[in-house]
Amino acid sequence: MEKNRESLPLDRKVTSRDVARVAGVSQSTVSRVFSDVNSVKPELKERVYRAAKEIGYRPNLVARGMISGKTNVIGLVVGDSLGPFYNRIINKFAEAIQKIGKQCLIFKVPRQDQLGKIVERVLQFQVEAVIVTASAMTKMMAEVILENNVPVILFNRFIPGLDISTVYVDAVNGATTVAEYLYQKGHRNIGYIQYIKETGEELEKKIGFYSKLRQYGIFQIKEETAEYDYQSGFEAGIRLLSGEDAPSAIFCTSDLIALGVMDAARKELGLRIPEDVAIIGYDDIEMSSWESYSLTSVHQPVEEMIEKTMEILDNLLKGEKRRDVKMFNPVLKQRNSV
Repeated sequence: MEKNRESLPLDRKVTSRDVARVAGVSQSTVSRVFSDVNSVKPELKERVYRAAKEIGYRPNLVARGMISGKTNVIGLVVGDSLGPFYNRIINKFAEAIQKIGKQCLIFKVPRQDQLGKIVERVLQFQVEAVIVTASAMTKMMAEVILENNVPVILFNRFIPGLDISTVYVDAVNGATTVAEYLYQKGHRNIGYIQYIKETGEELEKKIGFYSKLRQYGIFQIKEETAEYDYQSGFEAGIRLLSGEDAPSAIFCTSDLIALGVMDAARKELGLRIPEDVAIIGYDDIEMSSWESYSLTSVHQPVEEMIEKTMEILDNLLKGEKRRDVKMFNPVLKQRNSV
């Protein structure tokens, strides 16, 4: 083993030709082995793998992908405001994609005006498919990717009129459930803190929440906006709860915002939860279940959604053209904040 490696110049990169020489096979056989072609005999594969290990050879997957047209790379387009909920989704997708023998390449969309560059970058990497979670992705951008024969799946968002496979949660239903729950608990003076950017999902939450409250005759809802982070939620909570006729209940469209509001109410304003103010979040992140918060929150079935997305991905990679749309219903996790 050492002799084979030492016979090569130290400054030269080990190639498949070297593996072929050490293994005593043709270079095309080495290529077939590392392309995982079933026609290669097991004993021959073992000889090639052993030779590759002896001389420290690692196949160039990028070059092989360019030649074969299959890069084994799946693009995952994410937004700029992530937080625990989307970080969890990214990790779950990376694990699921690697489990099927492919690699996950993440493309982050920092701003709306950079979407065109991101789409171009996705296409340049010759990914085999794209999973889009970024709320900034527009119908036009998704269609550009499709026109280049790259399968696209929308995750946790829905774009009407777009012929693309989609896996999403009924955000309207989730917010409607919150409004109904607060009303049944006796709340009439209600506040609402939403993400500062107007995404499609945020609009759906607002439609569901406001529509249900209006059915109950509640038209005056105190509003605030915040970034998807704890500190911004803390500050929004102080603004909303410090004024006259402060709401007795607040619905936050993100758990991180809600956790900040809870601490602002308790630590800054001396309010009791839920006696003085009830608070509900959205996403049901791990921190929401901590005893120090025990936040009532809208749970999204992430595991089931990712499992369905991977099922659709498998079908698309096999060449199926059928559009598959799956909607999941969220569930209100009742804890001690209401």
